[in-house]
Amino acid sequence: MSRISEEELGRRRFQLFKEQAVEAAIEKIRHAPAAEWHSFSNADYTLLREILGELWINLEREKWEEYSFSSLNRQDVRDIITIGNRTKGHAMAGAVLDEMDAILSHSRHGHPPL
Repeated sequence: MSRISEEELGRRRFQLFKEQAVEAAIEKIRHAPAAEWHSFSNADYTLLREILGELWINLEREKWEEYSFSSLNRQDVRDIITIGNRTKGHAMAGAVLDEMDAILSHSRHGHPPL
């Protein structure tokens, strides 16, 4: 029986936590009536999962927990996907994180955070 190093175990835990957080966010978006989930393609869904995963990696957990994914509307989701397409293959820079934060915290249109 092979032994798994503590470092490898830590990586696996991190990956599992990330996947669980992203899946929970996707489920909240999927069930949000304003998100109009049915209007997105499988490619959109795949990209959104990747984007949310990268976002989860780059954010403090407290910040991630503040987001109300269930209150996103179709345009919010479309904007996240558009930003993700624009930055695909690159690390999320501070400006990109700020754009995502503005969408997810509902501050870009003067909406109060939920």
